[in-house]
Amino acid sequence: MFKKLINFLFRIRAKKYLSETPRERRFVSYEKAKTVLLLFESEFTEKNPNIRKMIAQMQQDGKKVSAWGFIDKKDVATSILPDFRILHHKQTDFFQMPLISYLNELEDLEFDLLIDLSLHAVLPLQYIAMYAKASCKAGIPKSDLPIYDFVIDVDVLPDTQEGVEPEENPIDENYLYDQIIFYLKSIQTND
Repeated sequence: MFKKLINFLFRIRAKKYLSETPRERRFVSYEKAKTVLLLFESEFTEKNPNIRKMIAQMQQDGKKVSAWGFIDKKDVATSILPDFRILHHKQTDFFQMPLISYLNELEDLEFDLLIDLSLHAVLPLQYIAMYAKASCKAGIPKSDLPIYDFVIDVDVLPDTQEGVEPEENPIDENYLYDQIIFYLKSIQTND
């Protein structure tokens, strides 16, 4: 019941914000993106080796990467750095919206590309995705709200290869990252 209320409030806030805040949406290919905001669900140990590997790969490609994660805990051990942070419950309000200090910080930043690797509807990350100033926002659909410009529907993508059982090919953040990067590198634009 309470979770439904929180989701309902998010939808109201999101619809209002999206209707009142114009944003210039444009497709940004991986090659042309210089700054990237990576959103992710942190693993319980907070080490996130896969995410750190993705960040290193993008940095090798000449991208300036900021990574913001969320973990479903009351406290975290990971220190908050300008380019890598993991938010937790104490850094959100009662309705799971990030505290205003984080939203103000986000307001001062601009990105060419936002990549949301969360596989579930994590409200703090959805708020960040909504409020972030990014020319192109990519992720998987978690609602019917138009938060993302480039959406990969993992239900439609082939989740099994011939001769491979579905359990051996799970959809995780690595798979999602690979798919988003593949398409951002493949699509050609005339801008």
